Amino acid sequence: MDKQKLIDGLNEDLSKELGAAIRYMHQTAVAEGFNGEELREILRPDINEEIAHATYLMDKIVALGGTPTTKAADFEKHTDVKKMLEYDLKMEREDIENYKKRVEQADAVGEIGLKVKLEDIIAEETEHAEQIERILRGFK
Repeated sequence: MDKQKLIDGLNEDLSKELGAAIRYMHQTAVAEGFNGEELREILRPDINEEIAHATYLMDKIVALGGTPTTKAADFEKHTDVKKMLEYDLKMEREDIENYKKRVEQADAVGEIGLKVKLEDIIAEETEHAEQIERILRGFK
């Protein structure tokens, strides 16, 4: 494993974090009705968390000698709150798997601080996924 592969992977993660922040902003803007109001209350704090993840990744990419991307990952746009949540859950699960790979890459190049921070991010993404799963169980 070389640092460039790690940087490339971190840039992929960065793009997804930027996309997640924009996705959550979009969802909170277009969600309607009682479920939409509940969704806004749930997602608004997550927007700042996704931006914090992106900021960390940008700083780390630069520290490793790379150039951080400014391109946000594209995402599916839904107007139905349940479909939004199902899609968000799918994306959270993908992010968790990607971050697990990044932990292995960071460990392989001796980036222990990065490895620990990525494990913290995995814990936060897992909490998001579990929250969404609980909410989805309440939909009929």
